[in-house]
Amino acid sequence: MASQWTECEEKMISEGCNGAAIAAFKASYEKLVSGQSPFIAESAIEAAGDDKVPTYESIAESTTVDNELLSKVVVVKLNGGLGTGMGLDKAKSLLEVKNGQTFLDFTAKQIVYMRKQLGQKVRFLLMNSFSTSEDTNAFFKSKYPDLYGEGLEFVQNKVMQERPEDRHSLTHSLTRTRHYPPHPPAP
Repeated sequence: MASQWTECEEKMISEGCNGAAIAAFKASYEKLVSGQSPFIAESAIEAAGDDKVPTYESIAESTTVDNELLSKVVVVKLNGGLGTGMGLDKAKSLLEVKNGQTFLDFTAKQIVYMRKQLGQKVRFLLMNSFSTSEDTNAFFKSKYPDLYGEGLEFVQNKVMQERPEDRHSLTHSLTRTRHYPPHPPAP
């Protein structure tokens, strides 16, 4: 395990992954090779009671808009899922949902609407993966150039992908491929 981990760590460092990403992957990798389950048992999950989750109405009634605070808000949306498991070669958020509109159309329209309603240019960022960045930026550049022009993304770190067929060999390279984008190990 130690030599395989060293090889993996060296690849991640050479690809410019930061220390936090490497440490997170190492914890996942150690869990994988130890045989521990990566899943949380459903029996260990408790639903939040009504006393723990306030209703929208109760929040809205007791909330006033603080424009100074609102000017510091950033809306962050996760957009890192490439739909390879669904047979796609693009971001899942680019799937058509209804009447030619994609998930990203709905997201962009929500941001535009929120800004108009609040009278504030609330900052908007997408957390992309290197696999979704190009498609997403092209989409925003062509359909929502005002949002695109603001610099609308930050890109997640890349980590090694451990595929079942390679479980005991980390000799494959860390590359930007659409077929096997690096991610934490599968169970």
